[in-house]
Amino acid sequence: MKAVWPSIQAWSDRWFRDRQFIIRQDGKVTAFTLSGRRQMLLAGIATFASVWFVATTGAYFYHTVKIASKNAEVERTRIAYHELIEEVSSQHDKSLGITRDLDYYRAYLLTMIEQNDLLRNDLNSIANRLEDTEDDRERYVAAEQALRGQLRDMERELANLSERNDMLQSDVGSMKTRVIATEEDKRRFAAARAAIERNIQRLENDLSGSQNRVIELERTVSQKQEIVDQAQTQRRTAVAERDEAVSRAEVASKKLADVEKTHQLALAKIEERTSKTLAQVEQIVAATGLDPKQFVPAVTNTPTSKNAPARGGPFVPLREDMKGLPLETQKRADTLGNVVQRLDGLAPFLGALPLGNPVRGAAMTGDFGPRRDPFNGRSAMHEGLDLQSAKGSAIRVTAAGRVVFAGWHSAFGRLVEVDHGFGIRTRYAHMDSIKVREGEKVERLDTLGTMGQSGRASGVHLHYEVLVRGRALDPARFLKASGNVLKRQ
Repeated sequence: MKAVWPSIQAWSDRWFRDRQFIIRQDGKVTAFTLSGRRQMLLAGIATFASVWFVATTGAYFYHTVKIASKNAEVERTRIAYHELIEEVSSQHDKSLGITRDLDYYRAYLLTMIEQNDLLRNDLNSIANRLEDTEDDRERYVAAEQALRGQLRDMERELANLSERNDMLQSDVGSMKTRVIATEEDKRRFAAARAAIERNIQRLENDLSGSQNRVIELERTVSQKQEIVDQAQTQRRTAVAERDEAVSRAEVASKKLADVEKTHQLALAKIEERTSKTLAQVEQIVAATGLDPKQFVPAVTNTPTSKNAPARGGPFVPLREDMKGLPLETQKRADTLGNVVQRLDGLAPFLGALPLGNPVRGAAMTGDFGPRRDPFNGRSAMHEGLDLQSAKGSAIRVTAAGRVVFAGWHSAFGRLVEVDHGFGIRTRYAHMDSIKVREGEKVERLDTLGTMGQSGRASGVHLHYEVLVRGRALDPARFLKASGNVLKRQ
């Protein structure tokens, strides 16, 4: 059975495959699928209808032949019955003739007996009168012998008549028995005929019901045939549309090849531009004097790498259309992905770099590095830049971040300190007014306050510092990198 089942399954898959039919009418397209199981069901219904039609037709002809044979047997019985009646009538006529003959011979015998009695009386009288006469005695003996002979002949005839009467009585008894048997046969034949007529009526009713069922099955088969014809028409339409779709697909394949070439050129250009952008970003970061590797982990393709950036999300396998891309396109896409990953890693760090100018149009009056203190004249380390502009000039934050200090400082006067992340902070000192609060988030170039002369200052200016992990760096590098960014923009 295990060896036969795959063959049956393959046969059913071959002949009863799922077929989709498309109907287009009045600009509307309707599609329905005729599954293999439904096809097998329709085929089974058609087969059952055909078998039922053949079976009912065969049963009808069989019962018709059977009824014809019964009718022929009844007709033969009827003919035999009439023949038997005729034979009984003939035997009855013979019996009546024999009875008449018996009555005639009985009357003749009685007549002879009477004559014999008369003769005996005559003989007795003659004997009385002629006792002594020898001649009369001889005549008497001869007459007596003649009478005795006649009596013996009459007795023999009477015996023959009795035998014939017995034979006739036996024939009449047998005829009566046959007549009685014929009556019983007649009753049996009548009962059989009634049963046959009932069977004929039942068969006619069954035949009428079968004909009605056959008509219904023919109507159902006709409807199914119409559905099949529609399906065939839809199939031809679908085949034509498929052929048209194939031709369109060939044209689309050619266009896709052209698009693929264009895509590869576009990928090459994007890769080139992205690589240039990455190089420019790295140059900008390098211009600040910072090493991005100390702040941003190196981008690797190994998911378990300790230096891999934090990522997540569900696993989505590569699409089949992506698997079918040419090898060169996949390589370019992988290279572009690596570059984009590096840019994604550098983007937050680049956003944390204070590359803006805190005061527009300000003049630099003090560099970063060793100098002589303006108040006591002693050597000192100046850990920021002095930017001079008019009092009340707006002081803007140079990168997005969060205010960690906004208030009075003994040396810096009114001071605002902003944390930009990655251990990078900026300070804005000697302000005339402060417009932000501690804990407030600020965006690049938001106003922190106004320029003034608060704290240990010899005049109106801004003391601007850049601290990386607590160590002061030259803000001029960041301003220079900011200038390069503006030039490239």
